[in-house]
Amino acid sequence: MSIAYDHAAGTLRGDARAIEDLRSRLQGLRDPSQLAAAMQEVGVTPPVTEDDQFLDAVRVALGTPIFTVELTVSGPGGEHRHVIDAGINAAAVRWSIARPDLAELSASPFPLLPGGMARLVRFRPGDFPLHPDASVAVPRDAVVALAAETKDERIAAWETVRDLLEGHIDVEQADASWQLVRSYCRWVAVDGEAAEDMSVHLRAGDHYFVLVEAEDSLSLVPVPSVTAFETMVRVLPGSDEVKDPRN
Repeated sequence: MSIAYDHAAGTLRGDARAIEDLRSRLQGLRDPSQLAAAMQEVGVTPPVTEDDQFLDAVRVALGTPIFTVELTVSGPGGEHRHVIDAGINAAAVRWSIARPDLAELSASPFPLLPGGMARLVRFRPGDFPLHPDASVAVPRDAVVALAAETKDERIAAWETVRDLLEGHIDVEQADASWQLVRSYCRWVAVDGEAAEDMSVHLRAGDHYFVLVEAEDSLSLVPVPSVTAFETMVRVLPGSDEVKDPRN
């Protein structure tokens, strides 16, 4: 299957396997002179020229990532996964898998990454918590099942969590549009050791909750929407926390 290259939008689209192959090819290229031939091999249309600056920027970013952030969004309608590599050249390359027959590879300037993450999860303003000083204990298996592959498992898990959130949410509204967002980032620290950070938040209708782990328990803490956004993007490391991948 061919891969459609929308040069104006800076996006390549195809089935999941084709886009994964494309990403691997770009990641492995060390010489930009090989770019056009490699793209022809994986079926990119229209044909790529040897001086394609966008794809060369994608190649460099994938080959020298400073960090990689994964966003997984689960809800009643399904699950979507996005992987974003932030390269040494200040390009953030996004690999998104919507379903087996549709995936994308795209790129944007690194300073736009926090806003891009918000768009990917369709983040929206929410209401202030009804009980801002409360927290709700939730079973670990129910939280895990909110991101299950099958719809029946996700809905059953949501019904468990929904009952625990009674009094904190508008149930009818939340049933139609709940959303679990996992934000996970990994990088190599300046001392050469592997580092990572993760956050999880739940949107139930117009109310947001951040997942907090304490010893062996999990709790959903009601927060304003801006706090949920900050929690999602705080997993990104600062420039003084990462090792230069070229060294």
